[in-house]
Amino acid sequence: MKERITKNGIDYVLVGDYYIPDLKLPEEKRPIGKYGRMHREYLRENNPILFNDLVLSCKLWTYLADINNQAQERLQVIISQM
Repeated sequence: MKERITKNGIDYVLVGDYYIPDLKLPEEKRPIGKYGRMHREYLRENNPILFNDLVLSCKLWTYLADINNQAQERLQVIISQM
């Protein structure tokens, strides 16, 4: 048996007697921070469909990091206006 195969555009790796998909998550280095964590809990409780869609498409971490950056920028603007 081959160690690696590609079928339907997905790479599979032979582990024991089974082929397991070789899936890799996108690497996101930015932290989600306080506001990202708060928004994650909000999505989990109030919009589970969007939450599940983001998790399954591997875009949740990037989305939360963007939300955190936006909140930090708005906070800086508010503080500078005070």
